[in-house]
Amino acid sequence: MKPAPLLIVKDRTAWRSWLAKHHRTAKEIWLVYYKKESGLPRIPYTDAVEEALCYGWIDSTMRPLDARSFAQRFSPRRPKSDLSELNKERIRRLIRSKKMRKAGLDAVRHHMDAITGTPKEFRFPPDIVAAIRRHPKAWKHYRAFPLSYRRIRIGWIDGARARPEEFDKRLRYFIAKTEKNVKFGMK
Repeated sequence: MKPAPLLIVKDRTAWRSWLAKHHRTAKEIWLVYYKKESGLPRIPYTDAVEEALCYGWIDSTMRPLDARSFAQRFSPRRPKSDLSELNKERIRRLIRSKKMRKAGLDAVRHHMDAITGTPKEFRFPPDIVAAIRRHPKAWKHYRAFPLSYRRIRIGWIDGARARPEEFDKRLRYFIAKTEKNVKFGMK
Protein backbone atom coordinates (compact mmCIF):
# COMPACT_ATOMS: atom_id res chain seq x y z
CA MET A 1 0.00 0.00 0.00
CA LYS A 2 1.43 3.34 -1.07
CA PRO A 3 1.52 6.13 1.49
CA ALA A 4 -0.67 9.16 0.78
CA PRO A 5 -0.81 12.04 0.20
CA LEU A 6 2.40 12.15 -1.82
CA LEU A 7 4.27 15.34 -2.66
CA ILE A 8 6.98 15.63 -5.29
CA VAL A 9 9.17 18.72 -5.17
CA LYS A 10 12.19 19.49 -7.32
CA ASP A 11 14.17 21.49 -4.78
CA ARG A 12 14.36 23.09 -1.35
CA THR A 13 12.56 26.24 -2.48
CA ALA A 14 9.51 24.29 -3.66
CA TRP A 15 9.37 22.32 -0.37
CA ARG A 16 9.65 25.53 1.67
CA SER A 17 6.86 27.06 -0.42
CA TRP A 18 4.60 24.05 0.22
CA LEU A 19 5.31 24.22 3.96
CA ALA A 20 4.63 27.97 4.04
CA LYS A 21 1.18 27.37 2.55
CA HIS A 22 0.21 24.16 4.35
CA HIS A 23 2.09 23.86 7.67
CA ARG A 24 -0.95 25.00 9.70
CA THR A 25 -3.60 22.91 7.95
CA ALA A 26 -2.04 19.67 6.67
CA LYS A 27 -1.87 16.70 9.06
CA GLU A 28 0.94 14.97 7.16
CA ILE A 29 2.63 14.68 3.79
CA TRP A 30 4.75 11.95 2.25
CA LEU A 31 7.66 13.67 0.53
CA VAL A 32 9.01 11.75 -2.46
CA TYR A 33 12.76 11.38 -2.81
CA TYR A 34 14.26 10.13 -6.04
CA LYS A 35 17.43 8.11 -5.71
CA LYS A 36 20.54 9.90 -6.99
CA GLU A 37 21.07 7.34 -9.74
CA SER A 38 17.60 8.08 -11.17
CA GLY A 39 18.91 11.37 -12.54
CA LEU A 40 15.61 13.05 -11.63
CA PRO A 41 15.48 16.38 -9.79
CA ARG A 42 15.50 15.75 -6.06
CA ILE A 43 15.64 17.47 -2.73
CA PRO A 44 18.47 16.30 -0.47
CA TYR A 45 17.35 14.77 2.83
CA THR A 46 19.12 17.38 4.97
CA ASP A 47 17.45 20.23 3.07
CA ALA A 48 14.04 18.61 3.55
CA VAL A 49 14.55 18.17 7.30
CA GLU A 50 15.86 21.71 7.80
CA GLU A 51 12.91 23.26 5.99
CA ALA A 52 10.50 21.10 8.00
CA LEU A 53 12.10 22.33 11.24
CA CYS A 54 11.61 25.94 10.09
CA TYR A 55 7.85 25.37 10.10
CA GLY A 56 7.53 23.13 13.16
CA TRP A 57 7.37 19.86 11.26
CA ILE A 58 9.36 16.67 11.77
CA ASP A 59 10.41 13.73 9.61
CA SER A 60 9.64 10.12 10.47
CA THR A 61 8.89 6.88 8.61
CA MET A 62 10.38 6.09 5.19
CA ARG A 63 8.71 3.77 2.69
CA PRO A 64 9.94 2.52 -0.69
CA LEU A 65 7.72 3.46 -3.62
CA ASP A 66 9.45 1.81 -6.56
CA ALA A 67 12.95 1.03 -7.85
CA ARG A 68 13.89 4.70 -8.19
CA SER A 69 12.07 6.43 -5.33
CA PHE A 70 10.92 6.34 -1.74
CA ALA A 71 8.75 8.56 0.44
CA GLN A 72 9.22 9.97 3.91
CA ARG A 73 6.44 11.05 6.21
CA PHE A 74 6.54 14.62 7.51
CA SER A 75 4.03 15.97 10.02
CA PRO A 76 3.65 18.76 12.56
CA ARG A 77 5.81 18.25 15.64
CA ARG A 78 3.82 17.20 18.72
CA PRO A 79 3.83 19.66 21.63
CA LYS A 80 6.67 19.01 24.09
CA SER A 81 8.21 16.32 21.87
CA ASP A 82 11.91 15.54 22.27
CA LEU A 83 14.46 17.27 20.10
CA SER A 84 17.67 15.49 19.12
CA GLU A 85 21.00 17.24 19.52
CA LEU A 86 21.38 17.05 15.74
CA ASN A 87 18.13 18.94 15.24
CA LYS A 88 19.08 21.44 17.97
CA GLU A 89 22.28 22.11 16.07
CA ARG A 90 20.32 22.50 12.82
CA ILE A 91 17.95 24.93 14.54
CA ARG A 92 20.87 27.01 15.86
CA ARG A 93 22.14 27.32 12.26
CA LEU A 94 18.65 28.10 10.92
CA ILE A 95 18.17 30.83 13.54
CA ARG A 96 21.55 32.37 12.70
CA SER A 97 20.67 32.37 9.00
CA LYS A 98 17.20 33.83 9.79
CA LYS A 99 15.34 30.94 8.13
CA MET A 100 13.29 29.82 11.15
CA ARG A 101 9.64 30.85 11.07
CA LYS A 102 7.35 31.58 14.00
CA ALA A 103 5.67 28.17 13.69
CA GLY A 104 9.05 26.45 13.90
CA LEU A 105 10.17 28.48 16.89
CA ASP A 106 6.84 27.93 18.65
CA ALA A 107 7.11 24.16 18.13
CA VAL A 108 10.45 23.99 19.95
CA ARG A 109 9.95 26.82 22.45
CA HIS A 110 10.23 24.44 25.42
CA HIS A 111 13.77 23.59 24.26
CA MET A 112 14.82 27.22 23.95
CA ASP A 113 16.97 29.21 26.34
CA ALA A 114 15.00 32.28 27.45
CA ILE A 115 18.11 34.47 27.35
CA THR A 116 19.69 33.52 24.03
CA GLY A 117 16.56 32.49 22.12
CA THR A 118 18.38 29.42 20.83
CA PRO A 119 18.12 25.77 21.87
CA LYS A 120 19.39 25.20 25.40
CA GLU A 121 23.06 24.34 25.60
CA PHE A 122 23.88 20.70 25.92
CA ARG A 123 25.49 19.50 29.15
CA PHE A 124 28.02 16.74 28.59
CA PRO A 125 27.20 13.86 30.96
CA PRO A 126 30.29 13.26 33.16
CA ASP A 127 30.01 9.46 33.00
CA ILE A 128 30.15 9.45 29.19
CA VAL A 129 33.09 11.87 29.12
CA ALA A 130 34.89 9.73 31.74
CA ALA A 131 34.34 6.60 29.63
CA ILE A 132 35.92 8.30 26.60
CA ARG A 133 38.84 9.57 28.72
CA ARG A 134 39.69 5.97 29.66
CA HIS A 135 40.69 5.46 26.01
CA PRO A 136 43.65 7.82 25.36
CA LYS A 137 43.49 7.59 21.56
CA ALA A 138 39.74 8.20 21.54
CA TRP A 139 40.12 11.07 24.01
CA LYS A 140 42.76 12.75 21.82
CA HIS A 141 40.57 12.57 18.70
CA TYR A 142 37.40 13.45 20.61
CA ARG A 143 38.89 16.74 21.82
CA ALA A 144 39.83 17.63 18.23
CA PHE A 145 36.32 17.02 16.88
CA PRO A 146 34.09 20.11 16.41
CA LEU A 147 31.94 20.95 19.42
CA SER A 148 28.76 20.55 17.36
CA TYR A 149 29.73 16.99 16.40
CA ARG A 150 30.55 16.12 20.01
CA ARG A 151 27.18 17.46 21.21
CA ILE A 152 25.27 15.53 18.56
CA ARG A 153 27.05 12.22 19.13
CA ILE A 154 27.05 12.41 22.96
CA GLY A 155 23.38 13.40 22.84
CA TRP A 156 22.74 10.31 20.70
CA ILE A 157 24.45 8.10 23.26
CA ASP A 158 22.71 9.78 26.21
CA GLY A 159 19.35 9.44 24.47
CA ALA A 160 19.55 5.69 25.06
CA ARG A 161 20.23 5.98 28.79
CA ALA A 162 16.85 4.45 29.71
CA ARG A 163 17.84 1.34 27.69
CA PRO A 164 21.15 0.23 29.26
CA GLU A 165 22.09 -2.31 26.58
CA GLU A 166 21.54 0.23 23.80
CA PHE A 167 23.36 2.92 25.80
CA ASP A 168 26.42 0.66 26.21
CA LYS A 169 26.31 -0.38 22.55
CA ARG A 170 26.24 3.26 21.38
CA LEU A 171 29.03 4.26 23.75
CA ARG A 172 31.26 1.37 22.62
CA TYR A 173 30.55 2.18 18.96
CA PHE A 174 31.38 5.85 19.45
CA ILE A 175 34.63 5.06 21.27
CA ALA A 176 35.68 2.53 18.60
CA LYS A 177 35.05 5.03 15.78
CA THR A 178 36.69 7.87 17.69
CA GLU A 179 39.83 5.81 18.38
CA LYS A 180 40.16 5.55 14.58
CA ASN A 181 39.49 9.30 14.23
CA VAL A 182 36.32 8.54 12.24
CA LYS A 183 33.21 10.71 12.47
CA PHE A 184 29.89 9.08 11.64
CA GLY A 185 26.25 9.96 11.12
CA MET A 186 26.76 13.43 9.68
CA LYS A 187 24.83 14.35 6.54
